[in-house]
Amino acid sequence: MKTLNQLMYLFLMGTILVFSSCNDEEMDPPMEDDSFYATKLGGEEMVPDPANEGEMIEQGYLNLRIVVDGTVMLIAGDEKYSELKPHFNVLLAEVGEDDFSGYNALVEDFTDLLAESTGAKNYSYTGLSMANAHNPNENPRMNGFVDDDDFDLFVEAVVQSATGAGFGSNDILGPIGELLEGTRDAIVQREDGAMLDLYTRLGGTVMVDDGDGNMVEAGYLPLKQVVTETVLLIATNEGGKYDDLQPYFPVLLAEVGVNDLSGFNALLGNFSDFLAQAIGSTNIEYSGMSMADAHNPEVNSRMTGMVTTEDYDLFVQAVVEAVTNKGVPESVIAEFGVLLNSEGLKGAIIQA
Repeated sequence: MKTLNQLMYLFLMGTILVFSSCNDEEMDPPMEDDSFYATKLGGEEMVPDPANEGEMIEQGYLNLRIVVDGTVMLIAGDEKYSELKPHFNVLLAEVGEDDFSGYNALVEDFTDLLAESTGAKNYSYTGLSMANAHNPNENPRMNGFVDDDDFDLFVEAVVQSATGAGFGSNDILGPIGELLEGTRDAIVQREDGAMLDLYTRLGGTVMVDDGDGNMVEAGYLPLKQVVTETVLLIATNEGGKYDDLQPYFPVLLAEVGVNDLSGFNALLGNFSDFLAQAIGSTNIEYSGMSMADAHNPEVNSRMTGMVTTEDYDLFVQAVVEAVTNKGVPESVIAEFGVLLNSEGLKGAIIQA
């Protein structure tokens, strides 16, 4: 009997302790989420996802996604952010083909990064480090390194998007700005004043259709178009303005006259390759003769005379007319002019 009483005592004490423990837990107030994500962005409240019918999404994540989506749309469509477009060559080309897979992945990654950084508990960023994500050598979707001006312009786009979405108060923009600023050192990898190479600004390495069913790099396509236009201007010689250049192309013109385009296509390819390599292409290399040999009749049988200074200047005039006809911006035309008038190139070609 004594033993039974002891067992009952222990059982009652255990029950009291269990209930006491449960009551203590119930009495402890839950930890308040004072994160920026919860207090300023909407937190974990579940709301319908306007982009995915029938699905729910955290209000905080939705608000961040709206800002990110708006930022990308500004960069794509607002000329104020045109300096940033070369970094999005791959993405913009995909969207132009109605392929939104890369766009959606970018929006999700950037939103995840902001969500985790502002205190979200149910989202985490799993993409590349900021340094690798903005390094073209590590991320083939990135065209060219970012400098401080690019970074500042991107932050401006984020601020404009956030303000347009109703999050323009200082208590929101301030912390977001600080968060972005904390990534500057990792993202900015190009020295101030070092211009993004022209090849990247013309389209870079993204593959596009050249109009004839061939896929070429977007940076190469305008070069090929300009070279083709230049040769055609000289060959057709409208108004006789390029009379003095035609004697350099008798072999080529004779071939074209009998519908043999082999030499014509070889010239287009070589000249386009040369320009591509000269303005920053990393995948295309010029493999033809040196400029000196290519313009020396004793070495190149397709060349019928030494180039004079006057004829070289006339050729540059033909190139300028070609790029103008193709709608190339004046700033790019000026850069082509600097390349064509460089002492090294002119010195190699002018031999008369």
